[in-house]
Amino acid sequence: MRNATVLLLFAALLVGCANGQQADGEVEESEPVLGSDEDPRGALAPEQEEFWANLAKYCGQAFPGHAAVIIDGDARRDSLYAGRDMIAHFRQCFDDELRIPGHIDDDRSRTWIVTRVDGGLDLRHDHREEDGSDASNTMYGAATEDAGTPLRQDFTRGEGEGGWVLEYVPGERFSYGNRTEDEWLVRFDFDLADPIDPPPPPWGYEDEEAHPPPG
Repeated sequence: MRNATVLLLFAALLVGCANGQQADGEVEESEPVLGSDEDPRGALAPEQEEFWANLAKYCGQAFPGHAAVIIDGDARRDSLYAGRDMIAHFRQCFDDELRIPGHIDDDRSRTWIVTRVDGGLDLRHDHREEDGSDASNTMYGAATEDAGTPLRQDFTRGEGEGGWVLEYVPGERFSYGNRTEDEWLVRFDFDLADPIDPPPPPWGYEDEEAHPPPG
């Protein structure tokens, strides 16, 4: 009888542990399951979490800008951007996606899409025609390769190929640019101290749902 009682007690302890309980009755904390609600897609390094928060706090606001840097001798970029009025509109903010249309004069073709992905941030360039259809060069971009800083994230195309940069200077400017490893090719600066009325939505951009993550 004594042996049977001991066996029953031992079995009860095993059942309790299988249910996530310790022998003293306390519930053990289990590790989050990747992809579950406890560990959502797009967990970021602390620097990127802060950078994300720095941008997201401007959701709904729009700011005027201009081409602050154009590399010397680049006639193509100079003709495209010099002296033109620009607007960055933090138009739509989802849990894992920020959409920032970049208007150039009356051209509403561009939307910068920043997405939280496993291991970092991803930047895509959504380009549309005036009728809302996709431009031939739409959705190009790249992901970050390191944690960056709360004020700057680099989206690198490949070793030695340069890429795109988003910068944030608190209370002063938000910047988007394209650069090599050594210098800016072009940089658009937007004045965070001078919010303006939001412009019309970018061409063909009536959708209200977040995009699927880049694959």
